[in-house]
Amino acid sequence: MRRKHALTRVGTVVAVLGLASVACTDAGRHGQVSPAPLVPPAAISSRTIAPSDRTGGTLRVAATTDCDSWDPQRTSAVRCWNQQRWISRQLVTYSVGAGVAKLAGDLATDVPTSKDLRTWTYTIRAGLAFEDGTPITSKDIKYGIERAFATDVITGGPGEVVKLLADDNAPYPGPYNDPDPDRLGLASVMTPDDLTITFRLNRPFADWNLVMASPVSTPVPRAHDTGAAYGARPVASGPYKIENYRPGESITLVRNPSWSPKSDPNRSAFPDRVVERMGLTAADIDNRILTDQVDVAAAQTGVGAQAAARIVANPSLRADRTIEAPTGILRYLAVVTRTAPFGNIHCRAAVAWALDRQAQQSARGGPIIGGDIAGTMLTPPVRYYSWFDLFPSPGGTGDLSRARAELAACGQPAGFATTLVTGPDPLDAAQAEALRVSLARVGITVTVSVVDDPQYPAAVIGTPDRAHAMNYGLILTARQGDRPAPYAFLSPLADGREIRPQHNLNLAELDQPAINADLDRAIQTVDEDDAAGIWTALDRAVVASGAYIPLLYDRALNVYSDRLTNIRYSSAFMMVDLTSLGVVP
Repeated sequence: MRRKHALTRVGTVVAVLGLASVACTDAGRHGQVSPAPLVPPAAISSRTIAPSDRTGGTLRVAATTDCDSWDPQRTSAVRCWNQQRWISRQLVTYSVGAGVAKLAGDLATDVPTSKDLRTWTYTIRAGLAFEDGTPITSKDIKYGIERAFATDVITGGPGEVVKLLADDNAPYPGPYNDPDPDRLGLASVMTPDDLTITFRLNRPFADWNLVMASPVSTPVPRAHDTGAAYGARPVASGPYKIENYRPGESITLVRNPSWSPKSDPNRSAFPDRVVERMGLTAADIDNRILTDQVDVAAAQTGVGAQAAARIVANPSLRADRTIEAPTGILRYLAVVTRTAPFGNIHCRAAVAWALDRQAQQSARGGPIIGGDIAGTMLTPPVRYYSWFDLFPSPGGTGDLSRARAELAACGQPAGFATTLVTGPDPLDAAQAEALRVSLARVGITVTVSVVDDPQYPAAVIGTPDRAHAMNYGLILTARQGDRPAPYAFLSPLADGREIRPQHNLNLAELDQPAINADLDRAIQTVDEDDAAGIWTALDRAVVASGAYIPLLYDRALNVYSDRLTNIRYSSAFMMVDLTSLGVVP
């Protein structure tokens, strides 16, 4: 999880922000207060802080780490996709405006539709150019797509484009081993002229435009492609170009003279320069923003304990310079269906009913930064998100009588023992302890195993054989999709055909034919109302299986400098829209 490390800073903020929540929870357990039923989280704000059309100045960005790559076909982190839009353009992108994520034409003149969801044709805007003045054509876009097939050279990036364009009967090797003299031999992508590009997918896929909104559709000029080294100096198609880049230390962007604002209604490009410093501590970034030495944090993962205390103590600061919004991350419990006794749905349901989700929220610092108590696997702001709670209890504290009934139904009336595994994050450890305590109330004895291993996600929980060997029954983890759409989130978790021996994301090893079939049906559905109904039913089916238990919709409290303008939350990137920002010079 790419946001996870930064959240370790706020462990002590429980004392600052979580006291009211903890007190209310404890009082409820002693019968002094009757917790209210759970309600859906608040709607996402559509406000813009400090609106302005003023140009000029330098936007100062701070980061703990560099982007995973500045090569558009290699990056897989959503925060870096947001930053990529400074220097690159895609076939389509997300339109300007806070609130619901909507697509708009970018390199393409508009957002196309497809009757069969397999054939997608885009018309390219005339007059577009790379930073050196070379015209951007459909062939440059095709070449960029082809680079994603060269997995021995271009590592990382979203793999869906390869899956959907591949021909199993004639595998494409990528442009570096392409026998075509122009290195444009990928047959599933056609460029009949310089302003037209057509994709022929190997199966219907309703989210293709969303895939094309990622950096994978960025044009790359073949003459300047340096293969694996391209990320050190990608050629700009967006409003800025790279002036200087020191990996892991800093990047400086200046205006791209070949970019025209008339051809790009989606990027404001107000600052003259963007300077990002990397390798700073998270606490240092908070302090620099609060003292107006830096304008914005690149990752937007939320402030730490000390900064949160200062913000809460200053209502005007909180109102004028902060955004509290969902990150798109769901914190959840995976119940491993191939570890005894969780092959029995009633044993899984006993865990779901016994869980105190309010204690999970308190463990992460209370409602302000701990997140909203979750009932669904789809999270706000994912499209088709619809609130429900299949395991209701007052305040989300658990229904022990229902849990005991499920234990009896699964043949374990006295409870059972199991092992829960989690990573070394202190807040995850606090969640694990809260979970252990809540399940003990019905006789489920949980041994918490904390694994401090840099390869933890892939080598431990992402390798089913190892998870089985360690007899892990419960996995406490989190996930964010790479686009605000349900397929990107649910399919890797719930599709039984996606269970892999390594790098497995279906941690519960859920494999129900009806869910697998409905995932296919949902992504092949054109009608919006029909799709919404299918996705909501799928979400309910996954939660009803007991294989995945949603705990919290993650939230972040972010602060911005006093000179920053046009601050608006983007549901597309689940953070502030970096391309809309301006500064007071």
